[in-house]
Amino acid sequence: MLPIKGSHPEMNVLYIGGFILKKLHGCKRERITITQLMKVGTQELSVSVDHIILALDWLYIISAIGYDGKEVFINEVA
Repeated sequence: MLPIKGSHPEMNVLYIGGFILKKLHGCKRERITITQLMKVGTQELSVSVDHIILALDWLYIISAIGYDGKEVFINEVA
């Protein structure tokens, strides 16, 4: 269960995960490096790198994103 009460919505893993998916979908190649995600996330969301990593972990666990050693990408749905 993900905590949603008592925290700012912008710091919620679901919100940050949605932000990451939106950024990936908006890219030409739909791929982005983790470093670029960290930079964009900390600037646009004003959250710590820890929050972004937690959201990336969550997205990876639910198979929403993949990682090829260099870039993060949205997993294809069959």
